[in-house]
Amino acid sequence: MNNSPLNLRTLFSFPDATATTTASPPSNQWQEFQSRLGREIKTIKWPAAMPDLTSKVAELFNVELPDLLVSSWKKARELQEALEESRKSPEEVIVLDLAEHEITNEYHPNIEIRIAGVPLPKKIEFKVQIVTALKGINLKIQAGTITEIQAGSCDFEGKIKYEDLTIAEKKVGPLKLLSLGVSTITKQKQEPDPVK
Repeated sequence: MNNSPLNLRTLFSFPDATATTTASPPSNQWQEFQSRLGREIKTIKWPAAMPDLTSKVAELFNVELPDLLVSSWKKARELQEALEESRKSPEEVIVLDLAEHEITNEYHPNIEIRIAGVPLPKKIEFKVQIVTALKGINLKIQAGTITEIQAGSCDFEGKIKYEDLTIAEKKVGPLKLLSLGVSTITKQKQEPDPVK
């Protein structure tokens, strides 16, 4: 695997919203989702041209895998201690060796459609379930942030549902992780999750 970060859209093989042509046809599940979404949004009285919601949905999943891992690791006591220690000596680089472990996460990305004069927004919500089994991972920590995920491999298994429809399901691995940089989103000070 190359050093470019993996994102959920790529892992689940969602069509690229920005591409003018598709290298491979969308899955049957993705086509069924588009059909359902089309039927649902026909009931909305749009004051202007209707936006391309399927491209917005694909954008929801442009979340990089390293960022998901970091958000999960931030909850670990040993990692919290290493981050605190690195804040005290910001010039020092700490390498934290993680034992084999599994991360199980569930996310609920959504799009809300708000139109003036309509009291309740229309919400298009997804359920994302991910299990990542990691082996041989080292975290590079400096100045209170995880700056790099070094070496190792992971097995990835996930499912994305819209209501009762599974629109994507994937199991891949092992994926080699070779010094993946962590985006600036995860380098911000740890703050509580936003209220949903």
